[in-house]
Amino acid sequence: MRESASLMMRGDKLQPELAAALEGSEAGAIYEVYVHKASAEDAAFFLETRAKVQEGIDALEAGDVVDAEELYAELEQKFGIVINR
Repeated sequence: MRESASLMMRGDKLQPELAAALEGSEAGAIYEVYVHKASAEDAAFFLETRAKVQEGIDALEAGDVVDAEELYAELEQKFGIVINR
């Protein structure tokens, strides 16, 4: 099995993820798409990062957020420091 490949595609045939990575695509334009198999380390880092981002999104959606000014005040009081804003 090959580890990488390159092909040409019309903009309107790109998968949504590819178009998003390009921040949009032109329907009639031709794009060269290059793919290669990620290393085990890169794949693990990607999956870990994606899971952490999803945790943050889930926390925001659940309302588990802290006001920055309140946090700064709490840290200043707890540690006796001044945080420059």
